[in-house]
Amino acid sequence: MLKILVLGGSGLIGNKILKKFKNQFDIISTHSNNPPSNNIHSIKISLPDDLLVLKNLIEKEKPDVVINAMAYSNLDFCEDHKKDTFLLHVEMTEKISSICENNVSKIIFISTDYVFDGKQNEKYNEDDEPNPINYYGHTKALAEKIVLKNPNNVVLRTSLVYGYGKRVRFMKYVLDSLKNGNEVFAYNDIFNSATNLDEFVESIEKVIEKNANGIFHTSGSTCVTRYDFAKIIARKFGFDESLIKSISIKESKVKAKRPVKPCLNNSKCSKILGYNFSNIELGVLKVLNEIKNV
Repeated sequence: MLKILVLGGSGLIGNKILKKFKNQFDIISTHSNNPPSNNIHSIKISLPDDLLVLKNLIEKEKPDVVINAMAYSNLDFCEDHKKDTFLLHVEMTEKISSICENNVSKIIFISTDYVFDGKQNEKYNEDDEPNPINYYGHTKALAEKIVLKNPNNVVLRTSLVYGYGKRVRFMKYVLDSLKNGNEVFAYNDIFNSATNLDEFVESIEKVIEKNANGIFHTSGSTCVTRYDFAKIIARKFGFDESLIKSISIKESKVKAKRPVKPCLNNSKCSKILGYNFSNIELGVLKVLNEIKNV
């Protein structure tokens, strides 16, 4: 049985990985604040202070795969806290990569569509040149290069992850607002390849199964605005669509620039990994069915 270490097991993606993988692999996890609620052996690690603890953990456990799901996901936080962001996203990635290489552990690094400037009309392919326009994307692009120095490693770019859970910010905001009869304000001029969380984790499973390497765009198949996304959520869940209000990113007070259309082409994922992501309609329906079965 393969041994997998998940860095950031209490986060949105990390927690779902633990739930999905706990019966398939020998799983170990790290967390920075609250431990994951999956009866998984998890060690509290706060980087950079506990880097030696992490090094000792990797050297002792010798995981076959290390999934690095640690990140500051708030773009405006990254813009305001560049030193902290660079430390976690870049410097720690470099340290972790070195430790993993010495222990022959494969890295799967979770990246983002925000490595692109979003200026081209077509969806971005894996070999398109990154050109980030915010600090979050800048540090992720630097981290990608570090990880890919080892040809055995993997970078997975994803986008606007949605699903069932407290940590799914946009979908939770939409559903909570609609349940209470409140209006939802959503951007009509920013596009992303909205990605079902369960499907994203399933694509990671495919990467491990096939021992793949390099860059993959593991994202949903629909390039959609948050406004249209919110309308689809309302429709599928049976809420009043008229509560969804269209606004422009230009009206907001966000600090970090958002690329207009950094949508990702996931055809390589289909071709190499044999995994096909759903369109947005089917992806949202999957979340509705998951909630019904809870």
